[in-house]
Amino acid sequence: MITNNFSKLTFLAIGLSGSAMAQIVYQDTFDEDGLDTNTGIGGGSDAAQFNTNGGYIWNDNADDDENLNTGPGAGAGSHITTFFTENSFNVSNGFTLEIVFDMDSNTTDGPFPSNHFSFGLVANAETALNGLFSSSSQVPLTDGIGFSLGIRNNSVEEGLLEWDADGNAGAGLQSTLNAFAFATGTDQTLTLEVEDDGSYSYTYGAITGSGTTAIDLNQTYFFKARTQGSAENAIQSITLTTNSAQFAAPTIATDLLVHDLGQPIDFTITFDPSATSAELVNSTDPGTSIDLITIDSGDATPNDGQVTVTDSPAIVGSNTYEITASRPNIAALSGNIELTLIDPADEAADNDFSLAIQADSPLFYYRFEDAAGSTFVRDSSGNRFHTNDLTSNLPASAFGGAPSPGGLGNAADFVPIAGARGIRVPATSEISESFTFTSLLNVSPTTFTNARNLLSMSTGTGAGANILSRLGSFRSQLDGTIDILSADTDLPLETTCLIHYVFTADDVNGGGTHVLYINGEAVDTATTVDSFDANEGNWIIGANSILGDPSWLDWIDETAIFEEALSDAQITAHNDALLAAADQFLGFFADSTEITGGDPVTLSWKVSDAATSVSINGTAVDGSAAGGIYSQQFFPTADTSYLISVDGPDGVQTAEVNVTVTGPPIPLGPPVITSINSDNAAPPNITITMQGQPATEYILKASVDLNDLFLVQVESQTTDENGMATFSFEGLGTEEFYRLELPTAE
Repeated sequence: MITNNFSKLTFLAIGLSGSAMAQIVYQDTFDEDGLDTNTGIGGGSDAAQFNTNGGYIWNDNADDDENLNTGPGAGAGSHITTFFTENSFNVSNGFTLEIVFDMDSNTTDGPFPSNHFSFGLVANAETALNGLFSSSSQVPLTDGIGFSLGIRNNSVEEGLLEWDADGNAGAGLQSTLNAFAFATGTDQTLTLEVEDDGSYSYTYGAITGSGTTAIDLNQTYFFKARTQGSAENAIQSITLTTNSAQFAAPTIATDLLVHDLGQPIDFTITFDPSATSAELVNSTDPGTSIDLITIDSGDATPNDGQVTVTDSPAIVGSNTYEITASRPNIAALSGNIELTLIDPADEAADNDFSLAIQADSPLFYYRFEDAAGSTFVRDSSGNRFHTNDLTSNLPASAFGGAPSPGGLGNAADFVPIAGARGIRVPATSEISESFTFTSLLNVSPTTFTNARNLLSMSTGTGAGANILSRLGSFRSQLDGTIDILSADTDLPLETTCLIHYVFTADDVNGGGTHVLYINGEAVDTATTVDSFDANEGNWIIGANSILGDPSWLDWIDETAIFEEALSDAQITAHNDALLAAADQFLGFFADSTEITGGDPVTLSWKVSDAATSVSINGTAVDGSAAGGIYSQQFFPTADTSYLISVDGPDGVQTAEVNVTVTGPPIPLGPPVITSINSDNAAPPNITITMQGQPATEYILKASVDLNDLFLVQVESQTTDENGMATFSFEGLGTEEFYRLELPTAE
């Protein structure tokens, strides 16, 4: 159910005022287009006969349609024809009416004592009997003002006349405002100007006059003309200029386009004050409707065509609200707004990371946890900055996907397609003040040939341009200049890994600084920001300020803006919370995928606290004690595939890195023990890993005091193709030493 909210908002005035705002709303020169066609301004017109004796059908001859009255020149004086516009016009702020006409005769002598010619504006073209100012005895059924160019049987004076239907002009009868005579002739011009207070002035050749009319200008008015008794009276052109907006299409707006189920939504509605009907409906829920005219008549500013309506729709998904306004003789006009209603109960459950983000009060926080094909992004900050303002080139499939490695559930994929792709956030900020941008990035094997935009602001200059982008290195253009924030090697370029990324800007305008954080650690030092113009605008994720290319590529997850610069401690806490909440396996990459034989390759992997064991090509490596990024050198002598296996709550997850070895192998140095681990058993269980020559047998020997020349042989192992081997055995005692040897030749 929609209910009226009687609070009022401030609106721009619908009406125009002053001659500087004048606009031609109706114009026709009858240039062989016919009355019913009217290719001029303001719509068509119509002509009609009003008696059984026939009439002069104006504009009957297309070759001579400059003369409206082209019928036969003989006949009874009762030949009457009227002409009127199809549309009515808003004249509430005043108007100017200019008529160019021909007058053949305006006398009552001869065969046509009813000779009469008149034209002007009337509030209802069809209820004004058979003409305009046709008889002083008629009680007016409508307001009107115009010129009578003939005496008409001595019952109607020549001059400027008015009809005032509510009786303000005397007894409600026709009255003469200014009497003056008209001459016969062609190409004559009459001009009538009426101000919004009813004051008027007119010009007819050397004749001028002024006064005040009592007609109600808040009605809408038609142009209307009447001829009787002469076949040669003609109108050559009509021009109606008003200082008022014409019948305007209604508008409906609300602050956001995506709302929570059960939350009241305020709609700001405008419709033309001259409308005689205006209705609001939720077409998704047809039982919802309201008469806006009734609301407008009873609110704080009655009958101004401006209302505020509050509704709490109950249908999850798309809801279309439509307002339709109409008035007589004008086609109904409508406006609509489409809202998306989401159920807060559908939001994903919180985890350590989301709780850490929410604890620091973000302006907005997008987790991208909605299902594939979602057309909106849910805000988890509590501020309800949900958005469906997504560029058309951002495919629906971008949302709800899960990159591999995953991270925190679903993510948004900014796929490399043609055109711009981005998310415009309803939230705004003042860019010259402190803020923090945080996001999880999953960088896939994509070459960044252009600077790809992560963050910008939609309006203004300088601050309104790109704020943050990546081209190998990450860079900021917060102040309009390019500041390099990281080295190309700070993030893997051609691999996949979930990265916790934070950009802070502290007191940025005029001597402020900005800092880049990767995986909880500051990169280099703070960079000074030059001063720039202050600007408040909408945040945009994944595109520049005009939503153009080059847009971001690859996955984005868990994105938030804070309207302050977070501290080192807060950023560290967020990164730690990510490792506590994320999937067990977050990335596997190499510092190079092509090396020269004998050179090392450094493999790195990222796991969360959930990982229970990590191995590469079957050999245990670091990573199961606590989440984080781990690295180890390997010495392949031939092309090698490295398979990482990460065990945890989701079972075993794997990924592969292929390393190409070029050039002749260089002999490796002596074997080394790369790690040694023991437990608290008595005697302890010990695991030792080593690096040596590939496919080579090594013997592990032990000593308890270094004085026995390592006489105890523990066991032997043959290294794999990478020179790796693992020894697992029961230790000798509380203190012991180990060394590796090649077997002794017999």
